[in-house]
Amino acid sequence: MGRLFWKLLFGFWLALISASLIVGVIVNNERDRARAEATQAILAANPELFIDGATNPEQHRQLRKLRRELRMQAGLEPPPRPGPGRQPYWLWLTGLLASLAFSAAIAWYLAKPIRHLHHALNQVARGDLDTRVAFAMNGRRDELADLGVAFDQMAQQLQQHIEAQKRLLHDVSHELRSPLARLQIAIGIAHQTPSAIQDSLARIETESERLDALIGELLTLSRLESTQATLNLRSIDISELVASIVDDASYELAESTKSIDFSPSAPVMTTIDETVLGRAIENIVRNAIKFTAEGSRVHVTLHQQLDHIRLQVVDAGPGMANADLAHMFEPFYRSETSTLKEHARNGYGLGLAIAQQATKMHGGTLTAENIQPHGLSMTLTLPQLKGAA
Repeated sequence: MGRLFWKLLFGFWLALISASLIVGVIVNNERDRARAEATQAILAANPELFIDGATNPEQHRQLRKLRRELRMQAGLEPPPRPGPGRQPYWLWLTGLLASLAFSAAIAWYLAKPIRHLHHALNQVARGDLDTRVAFAMNGRRDELADLGVAFDQMAQQLQQHIEAQKRLLHDVSHELRSPLARLQIAIGIAHQTPSAIQDSLARIETESERLDALIGELLTLSRLESTQATLNLRSIDISELVASIVDDASYELAESTKSIDFSPSAPVMTTIDETVLGRAIENIVRNAIKFTAEGSRVHVTLHQQLDHIRLQVVDAGPGMANADLAHMFEPFYRSETSTLKEHARNGYGLGLAIAQQATKMHGGTLTAENIQPHGLSMTLTLPQLKGAA
């Protein structure tokens, strides 16, 4: 038994004994008061019973007997004992044992789930994240059962976060391995073939830029996921921010058959972190340009509602399998659908993961859905803060 069990046991037991003693004292005092009042009443009604006027021993004995009977009827005296015995001691012992059993049951009832939680916490501390305690609560419907459910939710979320971190570490290792391998090959070629040194240097520069971009995105995602991350909020016209991002994308598509359009209708004022949310919007737009078909157009629209702002980016790409839509915002997600493998061979990297985290920090949502006959629509929804307009 743990220390809490014994504390609860003795606490309840002492409380029951103290309550019994207090009630006993009160009952005895009340009974004595009632006896005194009854004595006064009998004395007033029958004064001769309390005056010894007998002239011989027999009259005196009869008078005492009659007086005792009247006293017992009035509750002024206890009835005579049937004989010697220890009945009062057995009553006391029975009361003590009953109170002890009741206190032990209550202490056990309260301490048992706490022991389960203590064992579960030790298991989680040892790395067993599959530990759950709700099933061990035996159908309880109280705050301790709620605590067990909360523990299971915490353990599940912790397990998911750790598994996500493991997957991210694995994916980062995979993503770093390829450019590092190409760097080593380029360096080897430069050593073995001096005439190809310029091509090798160009390859080294390209792979170095890829590594720098990857590390930068990792740092950005880590900063956004940090519990200490803060936003530099200020009121801006989000339509100007979107227009600037679309202009940059259009400039980069000058020599491509792809195009992008955005026609803002009116200023849309809101309070955001321009750098963080601008990075999210840019990642969404670049993802749409990456997967839209050659010769097609990416459509960007911005709408202001009463309580929210909605940004929609629609491309004409292959879309995604419905089973993959819920996972596309995970870091380095790759579709396993055969029809999409060729289009998604480079994966989704960290761009959409950064976009989703940045949206969450602003209290918004980022969703994706397929459109007919083909294409993908991404919708970023932000709450319209009061006073932003």
